[in-house]
Amino acid sequence: MQLMKSMHYNLKLLRRPLPFQLGTLTLWSDAYIADNVLKKHLDETIDSGSRKRVTMDASILWITEHCAADADILDIGCGPGLYGNRLGTMIRTYVGLDISPYQIAYAKSHNTSSHNTCYQVCDFRKWRLQSQQKYDMVLLLYAIYSFYPIEDRVGLLRKVKGMLKPDGCVILELFTANHYEGRENCTDWEYIEKNGFWKPSPYLELNAFTRYRNDLVLIQAGVVDDTIEIWNSWIELFSISKIERELQLAGFSKFSYYGSCTGEKYMSTSDVLCVIAKL
Repeated sequence: MQLMKSMHYNLKLLRRPLPFQLGTLTLWSDAYIADNVLKKHLDETIDSGSRKRVTMDASILWITEHCAADADILDIGCGPGLYGNRLGTMIRTYVGLDISPYQIAYAKSHNTSSHNTCYQVCDFRKWRLQSQQKYDMVLLLYAIYSFYPIEDRVGLLRKVKGMLKPDGCVILELFTANHYEGRENCTDWEYIEKNGFWKPSPYLELNAFTRYRNDLVLIQAGVVDDTIEIWNSWIELFSISKIERELQLAGFSKFSYYGSCTGEKYMSTSDVLCVIAKL
């Protein structure tokens, strides 16, 4: 009975959320969660927080094929700086932005290209241009563009447009509907005894995958102990025509399409759509 009295459940949090509705948890809610996220980023054998090492290396080579050695690059959603340390040795300047202070702290403390590489904590939805710095290239990799509603996405592209040099470009890496082909709506739960992803103490973890429409999915986690907390990860899926409309709304007019962030040919079966867009 005493245990039941200590529980404070807001069952409304378990209702089906509206599209892009935020949960109560983020991947940077506290140091414990952030450390587990960082471990996923640093695991070079899996595509999780970051791409596999072999994919990142191939992607960096492909990116540098589309810019000069004296290029200035802005990376939005840079995570722990894995691209920055490599790109920083190949271009003039690299600036990495990320919403997580924990990721940026790691990037700064492990910056091996400090002479021309810098990192800043930044939520692009609240981002205000504070300098006249212009960039040859802006990166939005690993579907980070897909995590937000259209008004935020197009708003970001308009900001990016204002930061590009006349012949500059933005590179977007997106997921297509093929990325989740065959995956059905599902829910499951697991009791975590200790040292789980979300907490070191015991909790019940609820997981769900939900299709809201053909081009929007929700990956959700619920953490239940004496309270309920929810993590919502929204992922918008893109076709060529769909991303082209959004880019045109933001003022872009020239587009090249690829089937990966390493420059593979785009095909109808591609689960990744990579776009290079210019003004």
